[in-house]
Amino acid sequence: MSAVESRVLRRNPKIEEAPLEKELMLFDPDTSSFFVLNRTMASIWHGCDGTLTPAGIVERLTREFDGVDPAAAEADVRQALEDLILKGLLVDSGRESV
Repeated sequence: MSAVESRVLRRNPKIEEAPLEKELMLFDPDTSSFFVLNRTMASIWHGCDGTLTPAGIVERLTREFDGVDPAAAEADVRQALEDLILKGLLVDSGRESV
């Protein structure tokens, strides 16, 4: 199990967000960086509410998007979470998943 799979993550409270047509724009004031998330990444971002586990986010994606393969979604969510953590957009909620 990777470190991402055993953590419950939440959005970094410093990050500002704004809708951008069918995408979501994020701004990190600490680094003055902008990020544009497509609809799938925006769903993953919103799933990081400090209560959902990565498995819960996968379940959410498979409900939200028709025809999503759960195994592929699991790998994609894991990679997306690692990427968002590396960019400082997500932080640990302080609780472990069960």
